[in-house]
Amino acid sequence: MKHIQYYAVLISTCMATVGCHQPEPVKKTDTTIPVKLISADELQETEAIQSSGLLSSEQQSNLSFKTGGIINAIKVKEGDHVRRGQVLALLNMTEVNANLGQAEAQYQKARRDAQRIANLYRDSVSTREQLENSQTALDIAKKQYDIARFNTTQSSIIANTDGVVLKKLANEGEQVTGGTPVLYISSIASKDWVIKCGITDKERSRIHGNENAELHFDVLPQTVRGKVKSIAQGSDAGSGLYQVEIRLEPEGVKLVSGLFAKVKIFPSGKTELLSVPMDAIVEGNNDSAFVFTAVNQKAAKKTVRVAYMKDGKAFISSGISSQDRVIREGSAYLSEGSSLRIVK
Repeated sequence: MKHIQYYAVLISTCMATVGCHQPEPVKKTDTTIPVKLISADELQETEAIQSSGLLSSEQQSNLSFKTGGIINAIKVKEGDHVRRGQVLALLNMTEVNANLGQAEAQYQKARRDAQRIANLYRDSVSTREQLENSQTALDIAKKQYDIARFNTTQSSIIANTDGVVLKKLANEGEQVTGGTPVLYISSIASKDWVIKCGITDKERSRIHGNENAELHFDVLPQTVRGKVKSIAQGSDAGSGLYQVEIRLEPEGVKLVSGLFAKVKIFPSGKTELLSVPMDAIVEGNNDSAFVFTAVNQKAAKKTVRVAYMKDGKAFISSGISSQDRVIREGSAYLSEGSSLRIVK
């Protein structure tokens, strides 16, 4: 009997305990996605014009003799540095001196003839026509003598700038005609270095001269700066591009003619673009891409057009405004309409 009473009390106690314990409610799952926002920085950014070209000197010359003859000596070879005024090559002077002597003799004869006719004219022996003809003959002989003397001074090749011999186009003992290139030299003065490159007609309309430029040479670690010096008024018949000449500002950098350079020209006119970090772009194809923005705690997928990319930023030409709240961190987990939880 005591055992029955004990079990009854135990069962009552357990039931009371169970009755007092209420089941816990089911917790709701948080479906919001934590994200971080940025505000697109409205920038006045310059979209660079990109091209390429070869380095050359503005002062590049094909040097030649004015008159023809046999080359007597060439005093330099390819790669030699030369100074302005230095004698580089000489003609054999036998024929040149003979021509000079002949012109001088004709001039002296014309002087004597003119003097004799003048004396006769004063004595009324010769006519005025004879006097005038003798003076004309004297003038012609004088000019021919001047030409012969000038050709004598031009029978040597003189360096017209401080530079380097890029090419020797003839050798000693060869006969050349007047004007035939013998030596090709290039200036090495820093003020003479230029890059010539081609741009399209659309790019041509964006520059007007004196724009800043950056030049990148594969053989140089540093960037060389320059300015647009001249722009062609017409396009090249072969390529259809407009030639732009950029004067370099090397600032002590040692340059060599013929180096290949990648060119960036920065137009003075600004283009209003928005910049967002590269990791805000979720996907893209060519210049079209997508970003997510936060609208009323929901994700909105927007199509944007990328003008160019630079320094870890994408510069957007259309698709968003500076008031949009662009999602940067967490955008990889989003889809259109995803609930957002904005974190700092």
